[in-house]
Amino acid sequence: MRINVLNLGVIENTSTGRLIFTVFSAFEDFERDLIVERTQEGKEIAKQRPGFRE
Repeated sequence: MRINVLNLGVIENTSTGRLIFTVFSAFEDFERDLIVERTQEGKEIAKQRPGFRE
């Protein structure tokens, strides 16, 4: 991943770049977990309906 901050330029190999990358990665992991949770919740609700097929 290469990060280009408009007022700082490319910051991939700097302390700031590593921090930003880590924060973005944490948000990506969090969002992925939310997607999995919502999908599982939706399937559980759907399984209660007659005629549900997976």
